[in-house]
Amino acid sequence: MANSEHVLTIVEPTTGGDATLDLAHQTVDRGGSARVVMVITDRVRRDIRDYAESEDLDRGVAEAQALEQLRQLCAARVGGSPPVATHFGDLRTLLADHLTADTTAIAVPERLADGRWVRRTAATTGIPVTVTPNRAA
Repeated sequence: MANSEHVLTIVEPTTGGDATLDLAHQTVDRGGSARVVMVITDRVRRDIRDYAESEDLDRGVAEAQALEQLRQLCAARVGGSPPVATHFGDLRTLLADHLTADTTAIAVPERLADGRWVRRTAATTGIPVTVTPNRAA
C-alpha cells in the first residue's frame, strides 16, 4: 500500500538550512511525498545581495543563480524529486498559493513560526503544523 503522507515543507533557505528539510526527507524515506516552498525573506535577500557584491554580479543575475542553487540543495536534502517553489512575501499568504488537497502535514521552521499563525493554520486547515528547530550553520 502506498504511503499517503504529503508534507508541505516551508524553508527559509539560509546557511545551514532548516530542519524542515529533514522532516521532509524522513517523509519521503517512508514512501510519502513532500512539496518544498522556499520563503524569500529579507535575510535571504541580504545574503543574495552580499553574494552579488562579492562576485561583482548584477543583482538579478545573482538572484537567479542563487535561487536555482538553493532549489537544487533543497531537493537534494529531501530526496526523490520534490517540487520546489519560491515564495516572495508574507508567510500568511503562502497557504493559498501552495497548500494542496493531498497535504497531510505542514512543517515550518521555528524562526518563521509565529504562534498565532501556527494555531490559526492548524485550526482553519485541520492539518497538523510541526514547528522544527533552527539548525546551526
